[in-house]
Amino acid sequence: MAELSRSVARFVRFGVVGASGVVVNQGLLMLLHGTLGVPLLISSVCAIEVSIITNFLLNHVWTWRLSLRTPGLLRRCLLYHAAAVMAAFAGNVIVLMVAVEVFGVDYRIANLVGIVIGTVINFTAGELWIFRGGRR
Repeated sequence: MAELSRSVARFVRFGVVGASGVVVNQGLLMLLHGTLGVPLLISSVCAIEVSIITNFLLNHVWTWRLSLRTPGLLRRCLLYHAAAVMAAFAGNVIVLMVAVEVFGVDYRIANLVGIVIGTVINFTAGELWIFRGGRR
């Protein structure tokens, strides 16, 4: 039961970090695509990449409460990045492009829906695979 409550607390912290990532992602997407006219796919990939990096650092030190000096930082970073890219691609880019191109959904709304789907995938990977061995 204690592990379940710790997982719930981590999910809440993960959600807070994710919310900051949404701000980074959405803001950069709107800047690149909406203001600068960069193609949507390129803008989305850039916005996702920047939010992955900031989210990893915040999740590492706050969500899973690991020091940046904890052994395996680079390994966890690479694993997180791989999982986040898969989650972002499956849950964000595909949803974004299909919603916009097939269903005519506004790109900002489609992006938020994709982020929600990617979040569930990414937390599960973090909990079961990436940060599992480094937890105190």
